[in-house]
Amino acid sequence: MSDESVEPTAPSDVVCEAKILFRQLKPFPVIDENNNYKISTEHFLESSNQIIDAFACFGKLFAPIVRDMRQNVQKITVKYKQNEPLFQYLEDLILKDKDGNANPFDTVTDGLLWLKRAFEMMEQFFRNLLEDDACSEQVKPHLKKAYEECLLPYHGFLAQKAFQLLHLYLPTRSSLLGPPESNADNLKALDEFLVLFRANLNHINEFFTKHDLHRTYKA
Repeated sequence: MSDESVEPTAPSDVVCEAKILFRQLKPFPVIDENNNYKISTEHFLESSNQIIDAFACFGKLFAPIVRDMRQNVQKITVKYKQNEPLFQYLEDLILKDKDGNANPFDTVTDGLLWLKRAFEMMEQFFRNLLEDDACSEQVKPHLKKAYEECLLPYHGFLAQKAFQLLHLYLPTRSSLLGPPESNADNLKALDEFLVLFRANLNHINEFFTKHDLHRTYKA
C-alpha cells in the first residue's frame, strides 16, 4: 500500500458517541415575515416530536414526563388534522380552539401551555450545560436549576416529589453530549439548535400574554 492511499482521519470523521446528536434534529421554525411572523404548525409538531424523542433517552424513569409531552403534542396534532389549511399556523389554531370552547383550558390551548413549560425546562437545561465552563460530568444541578425556574412554580407537592426522584437518575454529560474528544460539533449543533428553540418559546409566551392565555394553577 502506497503512502498516497493512506489519508489521515479528519476531525469531522470522528464518531461522537452521544445519546443525543443535535445535528440530526430538525430545528424549530424560523419566525420571520415570510410566514407572517407566525409558527408553522406542521413544522413545530415535527420538531417537537424529535426533541421529545431525544429527551426519552434520559431513561425509563422519565417516561411519565415524556408521555405527558407526547400527549400534549397529540392534542395539537388532532386539532391540526381537523383542518390543515385553516390551522397552518399555530397561533390561528390556538385562537380558533379558544374561541370555540367555553373553557379553552381543557383543550389544546392548555396542552400547548404545558408543553411550552416542559420545553422551557429542556431548553434551560441544555443551555446550562453549554454554559458550564467546567464541563462537569454531573448534570443534576443543571436540571434542578432549570426545573426550579420553569416548572416548579406550577407543580404541587406530589409533582415536586416525583421530579426529585427522577433527577437522581440522569445520564452523565459525556453520555448525553459525547466525550470531550469527539463532541465539539455536537456542542456547536446544540448551540445552533437552541437559538430557534428559544425563539419559538419566547414567541409563544408573547402570544399567550397578548391573548391572556396564561394560567398559573398547579398540577
